[in-house]
Amino acid sequence: MDRSFSPGQQARSTTSWSRWHHRLHKVLLAFPNLLPSGASLLVAVSGGQDSLCLLRLLQDLQRLHHWSLQVFHGDHRWQPDSAANAAHVQSLCTTWGLTCHQVVAPRLPGEAAARHWRYARARALCRQLGCHHLVTGHTATDRAETLLFHLCRGSGSRGLGSLRPHRQLAPGLQLTRPLLHFSRQDTLQCCQALQLPIWTDVSNEDQRFMRNRIRKRILPELEQVNSAAVAHMAACAQQLAEESDLLDQLAREALSTMGATRSASLSPQALAALPRALASRCLVHWIRHHTGCDPDRQRISQLLLSLNRPKTTILLGRGWYLRWRGGCIHLQRGNSEAARPSTTHGSPPHPAPPE
Repeated sequence: MDRSFSPGQQARSTTSWSRWHHRLHKVLLAFPNLLPSGASLLVAVSGGQDSLCLLRLLQDLQRLHHWSLQVFHGDHRWQPDSAANAAHVQSLCTTWGLTCHQVVAPRLPGEAAARHWRYARARALCRQLGCHHLVTGHTATDRAETLLFHLCRGSGSRGLGSLRPHRQLAPGLQLTRPLLHFSRQDTLQCCQALQLPIWTDVSNEDQRFMRNRIRKRILPELEQVNSAAVAHMAACAQQLAEESDLLDQLAREALSTMGATRSASLSPQALAALPRALASRCLVHWIRHHTGCDPDRQRISQLLLSLNRPKTTILLGRGWYLRWRGGCIHLQRGNSEAARPSTTHGSPPHPAPPE
């Protein structure tokens, strides 16, 4: 914890409006569907600078946007001070007059499992409370880190455009990130200006995690090259997300025209006539729609190369495979071991981490 503050000390500054309030207010006016007026919000708060900045700004702007605000804190019990962290968040919410819902995790094997548990519990709590928006404090810096993380993994535009301003978590429930126009330096300065009691998570210093190595080593080097590197990468991620959405729309329209939306058969000639990027996205949508499989880029490249050089079968995973028959490619499910002798081989798909 930042020892310059205690949980109850200076919990609310006398400042009622600041440039940080003004910036977020402008974002919300420019994008009214991000956090609609009168919406019921569940705000995820770790106690760190980003989530404290978010919670304070939202509470101060509540009189203008008429939201209902409640707080969610997930205790992973990974650190020896996690109970003290949870108590700090609870104390702050009590001081600020906010209801705080805390849940404690079972033993979790890693970061991905923790993220899955956290979102699952938050979804359940939103359903219970009638909240339609789960709000998190992700920033432009998080978005730049995520772009670099996915770039190292070989992701396409969908992965590189991750950490969107909002996405659907469940029917009637949106995950919303209103601070994507703020950098991590911005949230720190906001917390300092408003005298907010930041809780420091020591796990953020553990460079065994790839994301922390990107944060501590790579981003500072890139900012030496260009001081606006974070803002540029965040803007690039947004542009890639928008272009990916457009490509998805074009792919759905192309599949509908080919009659492949309802059919597990597809004409390789029709696919081969499309631009490669569109043909690739059509294959991803078609396979995912009919099988639930999410083929990786290597597997899609194999399929595109084979359009004019038909193979007997290509394994997709989960017992699904593609088979050429009668001039078409067909999705079939069966004994994958029986199909193995005549398949093309490749590494199994890499599940992408959730956004």
